Amino acid sequence: MWRIDLMVTVALVIALMMAVAVPASAAASGPASCMGHEASNISPPGSCEEEFPGGMPGFGTFIRDNFPGIPSGAIYSQIAKLHEGSHEDCDEATE
Repeated sequence: MWRIDLMVTVALVIALMMAVAVPASAAASGPASCMGHEASNISPPGSCEEEFPGGMPGFGTFIRDNFPGIPSGAIYSQIAKLHEGSHEDCDEATE
């Protein structure tokens, strides 16, 4: 008798999990910092071929190559202080 109760409970839990499952989205929302928008747009590596095909590691390389002598954390900090509302607006603000 307890096996049937257990099976019914497990079946209900699985059914509920499947009913409320929603697809996950990696895109940053409007209030996110520009660093969040950039990271979500280029991650995982290869998802944004035109901007940084290497993902965040490629972004880090770009920062190191284009701003020699400046700690990359200082650049990331400045980008993270911007809250422009979208990835495109963040790109415009950092050009």
